[in-house]
Amino acid sequence: MNTVRRALALVLAGLAAVLVVTTSLAANGRPAPVPVLRVPGGTDWGYPQPFAYSRGPGLRNVLFVFDTLLWKDSTGSVIPWLAQKWRRSPDGFEYVFRLNPRAKWQDGEAVTSADVAFTFNYLISGPGSRATGLVNSLNVIKAIATPDAQTVVFRLNQRFAPFPITIAGRVPIIPQHIWKDVKDPVRFTGPQSLVGSGPYRLDRYDSATGAYRFVANPSFYLGVPVVRAIEFVPESNDMLALQQGIIDAGANPFEAGAPASALDAFTKNPRFGVLRGEGEWNRSLYFNMTKGFPFDKTAFRQAVAYAINRPDLVKRVLLGQGTPGSMGIIAPGSRWFAKGLPTYSFSPAKAKSMLTDVGLVDRDGDGWRDLPSGQPFKPQLITSTFQNPATAEIVTGQLRDVGLNVQLVSLDRASADAATAAGNYQMALLGFGGLGGDPDFVRLQLASNVRSRSFTRVFGYNNPRFDELASAQLVTVRASTRAKFVDEMQRILAQDVPVIQLYTIDRLWFFRKSVFSGWYYTPGGIFGGNPETYNKQAFVMGGKVGA
Repeated sequence: MNTVRRALALVLAGLAAVLVVTTSLAANGRPAPVPVLRVPGGTDWGYPQPFAYSRGPGLRNVLFVFDTLLWKDSTGSVIPWLAQKWRRSPDGFEYVFRLNPRAKWQDGEAVTSADVAFTFNYLISGPGSRATGLVNSLNVIKAIATPDAQTVVFRLNQRFAPFPITIAGRVPIIPQHIWKDVKDPVRFTGPQSLVGSGPYRLDRYDSATGAYRFVANPSFYLGVPVVRAIEFVPESNDMLALQQGIIDAGANPFEAGAPASALDAFTKNPRFGVLRGEGEWNRSLYFNMTKGFPFDKTAFRQAVAYAINRPDLVKRVLLGQGTPGSMGIIAPGSRWFAKGLPTYSFSPAKAKSMLTDVGLVDRDGDGWRDLPSGQPFKPQLITSTFQNPATAEIVTGQLRDVGLNVQLVSLDRASADAATAAGNYQMALLGFGGLGGDPDFVRLQLASNVRSRSFTRVFGYNNPRFDELASAQLVTVRASTRAKFVDEMQRILAQDVPVIQLYTIDRLWFFRKSVFSGWYYTPGGIFGGNPETYNKQAFVMGGKVGA
């Protein structure tokens, strides 16, 4: 905390420049400046530098301060960002980026192609290789050339269809002159670790309360952001805090739903705007197939699917504000979603029959199914206290109703993420977003030849045809052909059931029109699939930009 405050002198000096350009910005066609935008806080997503954040919201905060080569506009189209121009070679093996010549680091140094090359080398083979959220798929990069100070050329060892989104649109570029001697990037948290080229600087951060304040970078190469400051304000109820004037925008209760009467306070009040988005955040049940029988048996996993009443979960947990999940994992609102997949409609009778056929029967009359050896079968189900406990309780109860003596184990978020990332579970309930982004996330989670360190990785799943399709879609640039591969991948998953997607949640975002009305959901999410409303382009430009 103190180290961050010591960095405020630079920030405060820059704010004077912000005030000077206010009139000219309005005259040039941008909306009037927003002095401060207060949004929901209260969760510590880590220190906002590229190696110390946690999960998607943490990377979102990082990317307020640090920029990527490309970004997305309000239509979901990939646009130049730190790179002013870019192109892909006809054979798909080369990407060339021309940096914005006005781009500077927040300490005044110019951003150059050497910084870009350094960033990727630092991640691929340097100390940054431990950054689990950033290094996935970087092994496709064969070589990086910097023919001049503004040009970067990436040569790939294979075609990589999602390169513009999951690499060029996700990896934050860091300054070589600061990071070149940093051997332990996770522990590097002084003021210099927060020198980026992005539209905002960190002004305040309190890990205990989950409070963040970002202020506009007066020297940002695309112009001073319309929203001059963004405050993540600690509060426990978005809708109540919004009504009380504590925040200026907020969402419906996360993974809980809200009664119609509570929604009416916003939907029927002209002072508020309402955004509705397709569900891209899910709660899923994972099986660890490396744990052997019965988790490695398709029939067992299918039986579990039949035992869970997913529409009932949507009704009881989300108050109807969600959708039963897809057995193909990709969100129903995604353009890559495969229709007509098996749904495994709730059938305890079918679940019981299949469990018996697998060899799980009650051998001692105690009411619980035993292993073929006669030993009690007490499968553990890990869940995170960060997510709604009602889901875990209902799922556990429904599985017990078919004779599975499930042992529910609740862990804090960090411990649950660590356990699932390491494969230390038999079954686990996970919650995460990004399901509407580039479909390569399905490969990263499930292909047997991927060694992702993400907590969303599935352990032990191995289907040769799935792996073949996953590799094929990765190198297929033509969208129509790639869509066919992705469609078949989903159909295989729906049959094999390595994961049961319980539900996706409806996204509702309420905002005070008088403060800022430029909100939007980015189709496909930002930086590879994050479904939140915090597209920094909206804060820079003051609203939607895109054809």
